[in-house]
Amino acid sequence: MRKTLAISMILLLAPNWLVAQQSEMILHDQLWDLLEQVYEEDENADVEQLLSDLIELAENPISINNATSEDLAPLFFLSPIQIEALIAYRDEFGPVLSPFELSAVEGFNPVLAQLTAFFLNFVADQEVIRRRRIRQEILVRGTRLIEEQTGFENGKFEGSPEKLYLRYRFNSSRVQFGYIGEKDAGESFFEGENSKGFDYNSGFGRFEFGKKRSSVVLGDYIVQWGQGLVIWQGFAMGKSTDVDRISRFNQGIKPYSSTDENNHMRGLGADLKFGKFQFQPFISYKKFDANTDSIGDLKVFTSIQTSGLHRTVSEIEDKNSVAALNGGAHLSFNSGRFALGVSGVQTQFEYPLDRADDLYNQFLFEGTRVSNLALDYRCTFNRFYLFGETATSFGGLATINGFIFQPVGQVSFSALYRNISKEYNAVSAATFAENSRVNDEEGIFFGLRVFPAAKVVINAYADFFQYKWIKYTTAAPGKGHEYLIRADYNFNSNWQLYGRYLYEGKPLKESSDVIRYNETQIRQYFRAQLSGQLSDQFLIRTRFEHSFYEHDHNSDGWMISQDLGWQARNDGARFWLRLAYFNTDDYDSRIYAYENDLLYQFSIPAYYGEGWRSYISGKVKICEKIECWFKCSRTWYKGVNSLGSGDTAIDGSSRTEVKLQIRFKI
Repeated sequence: MRKTLAISMILLLAPNWLVAQQSEMILHDQLWDLLEQVYEEDENADVEQLLSDLIELAENPISINNATSEDLAPLFFLSPIQIEALIAYRDEFGPVLSPFELSAVEGFNPVLAQLTAFFLNFVADQEVIRRRRIRQEILVRGTRLIEEQTGFENGKFEGSPEKLYLRYRFNSSRVQFGYIGEKDAGESFFEGENSKGFDYNSGFGRFEFGKKRSSVVLGDYIVQWGQGLVIWQGFAMGKSTDVDRISRFNQGIKPYSSTDENNHMRGLGADLKFGKFQFQPFISYKKFDANTDSIGDLKVFTSIQTSGLHRTVSEIEDKNSVAALNGGAHLSFNSGRFALGVSGVQTQFEYPLDRADDLYNQFLFEGTRVSNLALDYRCTFNRFYLFGETATSFGGLATINGFIFQPVGQVSFSALYRNISKEYNAVSAATFAENSRVNDEEGIFFGLRVFPAAKVVINAYADFFQYKWIKYTTAAPGKGHEYLIRADYNFNSNWQLYGRYLYEGKPLKESSDVIRYNETQIRQYFRAQLSGQLSDQFLIRTRFEHSFYEHDHNSDGWMISQDLGWQARNDGARFWLRLAYFNTDDYDSRIYAYENDLLYQFSIPAYYGEGWRSYISGKVKICEKIECWFKCSRTWYKGVNSLGSGDTAIDGSSRTEVKLQIRFKI
């Protein structure tokens, strides 16, 4: 009876939502806003892998009436408490048969409910979903910079200026295959170093079996365990304005579908399920790019190259120069509201790692072998969600623990403490921290999310951290802090206004004639954005941002942009236009802004100097089986005669890029 009454009230209030659902542009805008928040905190985040996973989910939605918390974990925009609330709603009221019901779940506002529904299937019969028809997809993409770079003029680049990409996917109910081939600009293609085709080739096969749908993955895959102290590859959630998403769910072993040539395994992985227990072993052998050297008769490598570029003689020499053998396993127990896991990973390098003899390298790993062991947990009771992981590298310790507390549906608190010793090392770790390297950091994070009024949401956080040893960017141990506040006002389901302020202070080394010392580097950003749907076909987005930088000099800048989006009523075509003006003193006060891009692509360029940037991007549905995307962007800089430096320098004051992509569905 209570469920019937709730659904009836939602349907009475549904007309505005139904109008919004007619356009995927609103959903697209909301999703990219979330991705932009993530990228602003971590420019190395593997957003491409996340996009691929989300697109796969959109085409093969999660069965909400059979999903566990782990099944819903890929929906990164949901907090653990929101996931538990959704499952609790289903357990109390029975099958969720309509997307309109999501607004009745505690902690879900209409915007979040609308976004979540896009990735869910509301069919009650799971067997209907499992009997999925076979789907295949071929995607081809080409990218070209119109202006010629120095590396092509002087012949240092071995290949042509085109960037090429090929993707193939096969999906059925229990079998998946995938392949990716990529050539970066300047790399050869069917000639020279790459006489057999692409410079980068990646593939996988995934097979499900048994009633519990255990699986085996062959080829390229990623591993995501615990809170990332031992291993977390692919997309890793960190600080963002949605402060109640600080925890991670163990997502195990997943097929790899990104063009990052470094952050994945290559070999065999399995996900074996036995009642409430889950066992996930893996073995991997993979070569990677590195700088090699010799100490007498001993061959060593001094650093790892992560650019993935193989254009010049020196870059080609470093390609696949060292191999690594990785192995590990994760055993977990999950009773629904409580989960406990233990994991172990070992990495064996072909040659010893011999770092430069600098103070900041004193406690970093050297040699051929790294071993890690960890215990992770998560539990939910009442309105508390607790999580954490503690790990050792048999020489150093690391721990991360936190909680999310939601006393009422309109308020949530979060806190996270991490303490990673300077002796702790892990090759594939990626956890919640200020630095990308999981080493030598202690910090505490506090977050607050509140809905003070029906149309208003406020997110704020404070993060305090310290380093107990010297880093590459510091001259001594130091402390830092970061504060953020964001306020959103939703006029209705189609119009949104938000303001955001970020303050960051961290130690950065300076030097005089006598000594080196730390000085605080301060960055501040203020942003205001208005976005909305003018009609069922037109969407606009206006943004203003101001940046401030203080260190050895002061620098500031600002940017204003106007976007216009249009889509056909039958969704057969969609276009985006942008015009932006920017004016910053230098690169230190640069401003990042997300741009609409091609399917599986994510673009957030840096604006610095003075000039204009514009682009047009679009999607055209040629027929039921063929879709085409394109983008043309151009940046004009005022008062400059050349752009870039070295082999990527361009004569002139403008930079123009063209992209074209076609997808065939079989």
